[in-house]
Amino acid sequence: MLWLIARLPFDTALAIGRAIGTGFLHLVPKRKRATQTNIQLAFPELTPAEQSLRLKAVYRNVGMTLIETAWLWFRGTEAIDNRFSVSGTEHLNQALASDSGVILLQAHFSTLEIAGGYVGPRWPISAVYDPPKNPFVADWLVAQRRRRIDRMIDNKNIRDMIRQLKRGHTVWYSPDQCVSASQGGIPSQYFSQPVLTSNGTARIARMTGASVIPMIPTRSDDGRRYHIEYCAPLTLDVSDEQACTQAINDLFESQVKRYPEQYLWLHKRFKPPPGEPNPYVQ
Repeated sequence: MLWLIARLPFDTALAIGRAIGTGFLHLVPKRKRATQTNIQLAFPELTPAEQSLRLKAVYRNVGMTLIETAWLWFRGTEAIDNRFSVSGTEHLNQALASDSGVILLQAHFSTLEIAGGYVGPRWPISAVYDPPKNPFVADWLVAQRRRRIDRMIDNKNIRDMIRQLKRGHTVWYSPDQCVSASQGGIPSQYFSQPVLTSNGTARIARMTGASVIPMIPTRSDDGRRYHIEYCAPLTLDVSDEQACTQAINDLFESQVKRYPEQYLWLHKRFKPPPGEPNPYVQ
């Protein structure tokens, strides 16, 4: 089905994707409840009607992500390269010139796949990912991403991340999902909610001396244009894991507030530390 949709003009395919996203909203109630909970916790100032509109917009963006991914798999980005604009390349290029390695820090925006398809061929990178449990899906995902990304690194393989950075390479890293305490998650705040967050950025930056460059990939509301913004290197106290982790959470929160409909709210980001009430338990 995705192969067939990818044969259509890109704008037509995106319109179908928005319709698929709207349908998905009603077909998977468990995921819908988690997304609703996330929006209610992150944006309590919105009325129920406004929260409902944001929910629908999130799913329309998820639908466009599906189409963008299909386009990458079956068509490539060459036909839509003229839809992209980039700013802040001087920050990334200066950091790469220092040979100290670059942690390309990105929150889980729904433009992740299409951005990787554009960035990978232009700035060689290794990407950290969470392997799907299904081995067939995991192998397929790696095979597709490796067409544009130099190296895929399991998010538990800290040694490989460090090895690549010490070689002066760029590692694409998204530490904004919930991580259990046993996997290095530490208590922190995100949208004023108690959460567990990976301390990986502080640890890896401290061990490698790598620059930390935030990247924000976004799309226009109708998907006709994409923009990739490289930000100035962060100044982080990597000796204080708690403060560093919270600073990154605060940074991601500010970015998400700029583009709330494009964040992947479908995962349970607000799982709390032990002893705190779980908002996802009905």
